[in-house]
Amino acid sequence: MSVVAMTMSFAGAAAASSHDDPVKYDLTEEDVTLSGEDIWIGQEIEVDGDFEEPVQLKDGIQDEDGDAETLDTLRPDDDGIVTVETDELEDDEPYHLYYTGGDLSAEVDDDAELGTFWANEHSIDADFDADVVTEDGTLEVDDDDRENISVYVSGEHENETIDEDDLAEIFDEDEQNEDEVLIEDLGEHENDLEADFSDQSTGDYEFTVDVVDTTAEDSAEITVGEEPEADAQFNESTYEQNVGDVAEFGVDHDGTEDVTINVTDEEEYYTAEIETAEDVSDADNLTVEFDSYEAGQEDGDPVTVTDDEGEPVDVDVTEALDEDEDATLDADEDERLLPGDYELEVFPGTEDETDAAVLVLDDRSTGDMNTWTAPGDEFDADEVELEDIEDSTESDSVAEEDLLVVGVEASGIYSYGIDDGQWTGEEDLELKFEDTDEPRYGSADTIELEEGDDVIVDEDENRFFVVVDVEDEADLEADETWDVTFTVGDDNDYVDDEETAEAQFDVEESFVEFVGDEDDEGQLEIENSNESEITAETNLAPGTDGDIRLRASSEIYTSDAEVDDDGVLATTFDLSSHDEDDEIRTLSASVGDAETDDDDVDAVFVSAADDDEEKKDGFKIDADAPSEVNVDDNASLDVDVVNNNDEAGNATLEATVGDEEYTEELELDAGDSVSESFDFDTSEEAEIDWSVETGDDSDSGTLTVGDKEKENGENGENGANGENGANGENGENGANGDDANGADDSSADDDETVPGFGVAVAIVALLGAAMLALRRQN
Repeated sequence: MSVVAMTMSFAGAAAASSHDDPVKYDLTEEDVTLSGEDIWIGQEIEVDGDFEEPVQLKDGIQDEDGDAETLDTLRPDDDGIVTVETDELEDDEPYHLYYTGGDLSAEVDDDAELGTFWANEHSIDADFDADVVTEDGTLEVDDDDRENISVYVSGEHENETIDEDDLAEIFDEDEQNEDEVLIEDLGEHENDLEADFSDQSTGDYEFTVDVVDTTAEDSAEITVGEEPEADAQFNESTYEQNVGDVAEFGVDHDGTEDVTINVTDEEEYYTAEIETAEDVSDADNLTVEFDSYEAGQEDGDPVTVTDDEGEPVDVDVTEALDEDEDATLDADEDERLLPGDYELEVFPGTEDETDAAVLVLDDRSTGDMNTWTAPGDEFDADEVELEDIEDSTESDSVAEEDLLVVGVEASGIYSYGIDDGQWTGEEDLELKFEDTDEPRYGSADTIELEEGDDVIVDEDENRFFVVVDVEDEADLEADETWDVTFTVGDDNDYVDDEETAEAQFDVEESFVEFVGDEDDEGQLEIENSNESEITAETNLAPGTDGDIRLRASSEIYTSDAEVDDDGVLATTFDLSSHDEDDEIRTLSASVGDAETDDDDVDAVFVSAADDDEEKKDGFKIDADAPSEVNVDDNASLDVDVVNNNDEAGNATLEATVGDEEYTEELELDAGDSVSESFDFDTSEEAEIDWSVETGDDSDSGTLTVGDKEKENGENGENGANGENGANGENGENGANGDDANGADDSSADDDETVPGFGVAVAIVALLGAAMLALRRQN
């Protein structure tokens, strides 16, 4: 609520500048009334009515019965004046005064009702223009409610109260109270309080701004720090670009209002001094764009500088050739800045540089040309962006409804050949399309890139792209082959001989057609399975939207689909409710504007193929494991899995070895195989079962882990040598101790009592054993 209107109605009253100057109403004067006035909460109101009796402050709008709630009883002073305190009143609420005495000399309509006024809350916003300063700061006080105000300012430094002397020094004000200063008459558009901290301590400060005559107040914080040492650094040590292009380098700086950058070639022939022409202390870094095509030219504008917010920074650029500031490169003589190394130096408002770097300008080049195709139903040619092209499909053919993308590898053209994404064609640059079909009369159709045509630039990769909507180019017709050529002519300042990049592409009529198995009558076979796949092929670009529609005798199936990278449009339907040979009335597909001819597509339901036939053995297992081993021997289950299907697929290999279970997820191309191995725990005797399966195949078995030493002990118990007798049973091979090597007596020989020894040797061995036993007894 504007205080202008309020003060206009304060007849005979002056605007308050302190609590000692209340808002005054003299009701004894003609045309002075309190009714309808707006009062700011916190203001004092003096009402002069020659009152002899108390006046009541009542809630709400005045009425005739005087029954409103009484908030306060105000007793008049000797001059018949009452004072109304408004600190506790509510915002945007009405109040009125009611006189309890007799007749008044005041000229009011109703002697008892002295008028209604409205209470309004006053608010301000105080904030510093910077969070951290070294000496000077600006305290901004915003007041949207009143034309001018007076304020008390108090403060704390590191949580300690700032006395009035320091406050007066900071804000350059003489009027003081204890621990505060009075600042009067802040205008609506002049609310900035300059704060000088040059003689104050560093640290954190908080100031409170309190409006003198209302309850409005706010606080603001600021940190005072040491003046940082001026510094500036390049963000890299080496920058590289091609002549004819725009080089970019960054400078990080601190503690300085201005920055100077020098550029000097290796012969010290060309120099440029770039000096900021405005205060850049609020910007932490600068980005410099140095145009090598414009550098050194008479009317050139070689430098653009932006701050960390991307806003332009004014700079003064001084160029010189061989220290002559009036000399320039002669564009008429094809003189441009030459390739080579250029030294960069930066000065942060000081005489000494604080960092150096190197700008390497390389020779420009012309490389290869390639073509891509992009879906015309998804993009407008003039809305395609670089990331869209990167998702496009490289191709040397394009359908009539697609977008053709021509990409050219070239450097050293982006300063002059392309301006803000539009072709200029300057410096003898040309991009031209030409039909390879020469007519009998006249010349072949051509299309040329013209000034103002859109071009997509990928300068980081030294390439640019031109997007052509084939459907919008009348000369591009189906069944034609076109050459496209990019030329840098020999009039270009950077080449001696003409340079070209070339490509060729075919324009095709858009089509979509179904593919799949056909019966003997040429009908497309559609399986009646719950996941029946229907596939069509098209020459439209991958990513183009399409749909497939099938109508049986009484059902209609539709599905959206998208062309994949192989030019395939595919979907699946649940057609399991249809019997073999059920009627298929129509089968159609559309991609973009290309459609199948319903009359040409004959299809028939066929029974779904057997699971075994579909799998074609699926993922086949070949498992190998030993049947028995000794304790602590190494043993493993070795498994080979081969994909016997005619296409890539996935399977889960599950193996169990004793109590251990293993799961492996397999992904194999058709005919590929993989090998896995699982170890057995042979630390003790056991029967260990194993199994392995893929869902298509399985195998299982048992490994027996035995004790070899124990088995050897049972081999006749090695005899009772103490009895020099039976030499054990030697298992079931016969009573070797009885000199019979088995039940077949006809094969026994006296010389074969101990295999490998003769009879004499055996006797000697037995005698030796007996003598040894006798010696031990003695």
